[in-house]
Amino acid sequence: MNIKLFTIPNFLTLGNLFCGCLAVMYLNLSIATELDVTYIVLILLLLSLVFDFLDGMVARLLKSNSEIGIQLDSLADMVSFGVVPGFLMFHLLGGYYIEQSKPDELLCYANVKFAFGALLGFLIILFSALRLAKFNVDTEQSTYFKGLATPANTILIFSLFWIQNQNGFIISPQSDLYFLIVITILSCWLLIANLPLFSFKFKGFAWNDNHYKYVFLIISIILLILFQMNSVPFIILLYIIISIIFRKKIIHA
Repeated sequence: MNIKLFTIPNFLTLGNLFCGCLAVMYLNLSIATELDVTYIVLILLLLSLVFDFLDGMVARLLKSNSEIGIQLDSLADMVSFGVVPGFLMFHLLGGYYIEQSKPDELLCYANVKFAFGALLGFLIILFSALRLAKFNVDTEQSTYFKGLATPANTILIFSLFWIQNQNGFIISPQSDLYFLIVITILSCWLLIANLPLFSFKFKGFAWNDNHYKYVFLIISIILLILFQMNSVPFIILLYIIISIIFRKKIIHA
């Protein structure tokens, strides 16, 4: 069997994977050194998203779609949009325990709280793996998604990481822990839920066929201009609400 490994789409997919690996490395470094890596991780995630978009587009343009490319894409996504958000939540939960530790507490006790509390964030990694495996075998997800796609979930988790780093807290120092636990559980459920969510694959650009997508894009752009990264959780919520409202249209698109 002659398998082509070194194709242009595959190199783009490997670029996605490489950026994801770097993001994990910098997140680990920040835990050990308290270095602020927010902007570095943002750039790496943006690059991963660009590579993830380009590999499929280039494969279609060059007519070089392959089973190897499909499998490689999932493996890359598992790191960039599975492991990275898991480490982001690990970082958020761990940061809460470090901040809430009393000065006279033994270091080992604080470390135990950090480990057990923060490891809850790794559930996102496990459910991202389930989501990607499900996506690979589900032929119905060619025109829409069932559940929240891993890149969208990563954007959601990173936005919370950004808000926490900019403000020192997300909602309030007292309620952040409970909020993050709820978000972790909700994120895991959304990843594997049989909830039809629209994709941005356009068969045409007619208003009647895509009006809900255009409305979502317009509102999202306005929110981003006004509130920057703080608006992302609300944009994800808007995405889910619009998808629920236009469920039938999305399924039969």
